[in-house]
Amino acid sequence: MEAAEKRWESQIREGRVKNVTCAAAGQMLKEGWTLLDVRPQSEHKKASVDGGVSVPVFVDEEELSFGALVKQATALGMGGWWLGGGHMKPNLQFLNNVRQQIPVDGAKVIVACQKGLRSLAACEQLSRAGYGDIAWINGGFDAARKEDLPVVGAPDLRYGGIGGLSEFLGWTDAQRQNSQTEGFIGGFQNVLKLAALVLLLDGLWFGYDQLQFYLNK
Repeated sequence: MEAAEKRWESQIREGRVKNVTCAAAGQMLKEGWTLLDVRPQSEHKKASVDGGVSVPVFVDEEELSFGALVKQATALGMGGWWLGGGHMKPNLQFLNNVRQQIPVDGAKVIVACQKGLRSLAACEQLSRAGYGDIAWINGGFDAARKEDLPVVGAPDLRYGGIGGLSEFLGWTDAQRQNSQTEGFIGGFQNVLKLAALVLLLDGLWFGYDQLQFYLNK
């Protein structure tokens, strides 16, 4: 993975891909560029750029084999429970799907994802496929301000990257900054959510304890 990241970053250093900010991308859209959103649909549905083209470079793993379930469990244990998201796999139809919506000839494409890494991988595929004018949003949509790009589906683009327990409790930066009920741990509503979660966990533990008691009788 480290070798791949270095190869992707070399596209920027060698000038094959333009390095742009979210604000610059917003201006480029007015000049005729097309924004290609390469995030999975689970992120795109939460918040997206109005008028953008959505083709995920990675897709959610839906296989139910033992190996796939182990990978999902690993992703959950490595922060998925708090931040959301699961194991992803490459979209083998990525280039075909992009060509159907953005013809190669004359295309000027801004590539973006939530944090900026997956979009770099997509830039490499696009460059090899013959796309000449390619720009990459440095830092992804997590670096966007409300005024940078036209947003649909949420107050700002950072909402596309939230999930898991942190989203449920409203403890993400995007939610806190857009909340009108900020205060202690995010506001009274989040206190209620936390209390409900504690009660749920307590109930589950009580049920487990009772089950163990009856099994050991």
